[in-house]
Parts: sequence; C-alpha cells; structure tokens
Amino acid sequence: MALRQYLTHPDDDSPVIAHVVDGALQVQEVNPSGAKGEPFSVRTGPGLITINNDTVPILSVQHAGVGALEMLLRQFELYNDGSAVAIVDLIHGGTLTAPAFAAVDPASEMEFDLAATAITGGRVLATLYVGRDTTGKLTDDINSALQINLATPGPISVVVTDENEKRVKVMATLGWIEK
Repeated sequence: MALRQYLTHPDDDSPVIAHVVDGALQVQEVNPSGAKGEPFSVRTGPGLITINNDTVPILSVQHAGVGALEMLLRQFELYNDGSAVAIVDLIHGGTLTAPAFAAVDPASEMEFDLAATAITGGRVLATLYVGRDTTGKLTDDINSALQINLATPGPISVVVTDENEKRVKVMATLGWIEK
C-alpha cells in the first residue's frame, strides 16, 4: 500500500511529495524553485496492474481544454513488484483504444485515463527498463528535456510491455506543472 504525504522543501518551501511504497521512500519535487505554474499528479492504483504477455497503456493524460498549454513533466515513475521485467515507454500522440478520460482536478486543464486497452502510433519520449522488484524513474533533468507543448493533439501515455512473456505487476505515477 502506498502512503502519500505532502511536505515543503526545507530550502525554498516549494512543495514535495513523499511516497512510502512497500517500505521504500521516494521523494519528488513537485514544483521546484524557478518553475512557474500549477503542480498536478496522477497515479494508477490503489493496487498493482497485472499485464500478461501484452503491451498496455496503463496511465494517460491529455489536454482537456481548447488552445495551447505547456506541460513541464516533473515525475515519470513505475514500480514493478518483481514478477518479471517490463519495458516502459512514455508516448505522446498515440491513439488509445477504449479510453475513459476524467478530470484531474478542477484547477487543471488536463484529464486522465486508466481504462484504455491498447495504443497505436505516437512518438516515444522516454523509455525505462524496470527489472525485478525495482522502481524505474526518469532521473535526467526533465525540467528541460520534457517540456511538452500540448497544442500537438493526443495523450501522453505510460505504456508497459511484459518483456519476458510472464505476468508483470506494476503501478505508475505522472507529475507535471501546467504553464
């Protein structure tokens, strides 16, 4: 079970999120100093998602409004319970099969989906290989690497592939700032 606690950074009072997942503490800055905009986060859950010999979009977000919006992706994370190796792609602009988008928050211009069953097309923005009993994180400076102009249509999706043709159990989180 994941425990989420909202705190403030000791140096500049910017918000951070601390997660305790199966005994492992993970901390991410949600709105680091110098980044302007509103911070938001969505996750799968509360339990793990099981993927059997397949490639599945497990979490997607897209711009729900009209016009331009810039998204500064600050958190892209996946936890694997240790049953198999997974390949995780972050894809922008793919076409989802059977999505059911819902509002992230009344203050957000984004909506999220957990129901899609497949994805075609799109551009891969990042890839993680998540091994047995590990947490995969995009740890590069994503402040500049993943500033996404959402005037280009299509969702941003976390897509998991069960690499070893075994059953993989995962959960994911995306966190961003809207500008």
